[in-house]
Amino acid sequence: MRILGININHTSTAALLVDGQIMAAAPEERFVRRKLTREFPQKAIEYVLRSQGLDLEDIDAITIPWNPAINMDMFRRGFSHTYYRWAPEILYAIPNNLFRMSPPPGHEYLHQEIVFAGKKKMSLYYVNHHMSHAALAYYLSGFNRAAVLSVDGFGERACVLWGRAAGNKIKGLQEQHFPHSLGSFYETVTEFLGFTPDSDEWKVMGMAAYGKASRYKAQFEKLVRFLPRGRMELDLSYFNHFNFDQPGLSNRKMEDLFGPKRGRDEDLTERHFDIATGAQWMFEKMLFHCLDHLHKTTQESNLCFSGGSAMNCLANGQIIGRSPFKRLSISYAPDDAGLAIGSALYLYHDILGHRKNPKIDRTSYLGPGYSNAEIEKALERYGMDYRRSPDICEETVSHIEAGRVVAWYQGRMEFGSRALGNRSILADPRRADMKDIINMKVKYRETFRPFAPAVLAERAEEFFAIADGDQVDYMEKVYPIRKAKQALIPAVVHQDGTGRLQTVHRKDNPRYYDVIRAFGRRTGVPILINTSFNIKGEPIVCTPEDAIRTFHTSGLDVLVMGDFIIEKKAHARAAREGVERRHKVVA
Repeated sequence: MRILGININHTSTAALLVDGQIMAAAPEERFVRRKLTREFPQKAIEYVLRSQGLDLEDIDAITIPWNPAINMDMFRRGFSHTYYRWAPEILYAIPNNLFRMSPPPGHEYLHQEIVFAGKKKMSLYYVNHHMSHAALAYYLSGFNRAAVLSVDGFGERACVLWGRAAGNKIKGLQEQHFPHSLGSFYETVTEFLGFTPDSDEWKVMGMAAYGKASRYKAQFEKLVRFLPRGRMELDLSYFNHFNFDQPGLSNRKMEDLFGPKRGRDEDLTERHFDIATGAQWMFEKMLFHCLDHLHKTTQESNLCFSGGSAMNCLANGQIIGRSPFKRLSISYAPDDAGLAIGSALYLYHDILGHRKNPKIDRTSYLGPGYSNAEIEKALERYGMDYRRSPDICEETVSHIEAGRVVAWYQGRMEFGSRALGNRSILADPRRADMKDIINMKVKYRETFRPFAPAVLAERAEEFFAIADGDQVDYMEKVYPIRKAKQALIPAVVHQDGTGRLQTVHRKDNPRYYDVIRAFGRRTGVPILINTSFNIKGEPIVCTPEDAIRTFHTSGLDVLVMGDFIIEKKAHARAAREGVERRHKVVA
């Protein structure tokens, strides 16, 4: 069975599921080169279909991870009177009102059938937003049963879903409804600190390591009231996020509590860092209130966590230690980007009843990939001075050891917001100044934001205080870096002594693993800096042409694409001579 998942919310994406296996997925932003675009994912759809030699007519079902019938009240006015606001309202007004007449349960999805100009009948499934989040986390987890928690700004009406999963079924147990939203709380603070909400929450997380939570603890406690059964209420007199016709997510009363909002170009002060730290403290307090109730209700030891709030890697790294759960699964795309996949998985397993696949491929490498021939063709077209390397990993490590910043372009593009070794920038974590060098050359981002360490999985516990048996395959958690090791890798040690790590297994990405291992063999440090291959304001590179353009318009020293190396001229001769010497020694 062929299922096309489409998300047209915050991050426009498409995914293709064939007989329960995820064959391809990509966000539209990577093709149109507009970060976080919300436009219809036409190019992403074309890619996932083309990857399997399919046309739209070959698809059996389409999933959309939003059920409009759940929050259809906003559409009622036109149908309730003889006046229609616009003709397309007829398409949803009748099915929505019929759906409203049906009592719950049964609001997990809405099913329609359409026929395009007499062609094949196609089924459209509008899947519950939070069930789609939960499905991605659970069906990729490897667990046979688990508690599930989905937390975000809101989806339909809910902003928190507590649930339980077993076999191929996911059951919602309880919801918390908008506007009392953990995600909206964090978005509001993000905007208050002068950043873009639903985009720059990373920056608030980075700032949180520099401040004092105690300074504004009392003020944050005024914003939230904790209720029984894991629930909570925001004091809405401080917030505007639910007033969609008003600008801004907070109001003057919030400024009376914390001082004036920061302007976008205003310098950051100690007050701003303390607000960020206090916000992170309150977010964690709310999250663990939800988690404690979920465990009490389900008594499950496994947890599947999803939704935009599961991007909070600071909180994620504490879940095993602070909550009663013993094992945790978070996918490579817990935010709305992952909904295209999650809704398709929910249809296949939960609605249609196909058994959960314990051997489902959990890889995040679902985007376009390019052969050496295709890469070489692009290099020729752009008139690049390039050469094929006899040992791509060893030569890459030679550049990294020499202090150069290397763009690493290999295999299929990652799905999700993080570069996981195929569209990455790699550098030496032993150099204390490397963070500033990368920022100066290519990233141009705030100095308080840390860079991530990628570590060989089997050696991760030497360097990081990881929860027993945990893996961090998708940079989804922050863990403390052991004090005895911090001086070895200063470029990836954050202000609070932590790192947002990625554990790398050879079975998942052999060439990426081999380059880290080669660096470890030479230096004793099996870790590289890994940051996404893009410049500020742009999406991660997708095509060879994107990679070449980014290489030329930044200060990157070396570009490694497939088996080819492209060097800025100042480095080329020294690197080539170094590789030749090494091969003579080996011979």
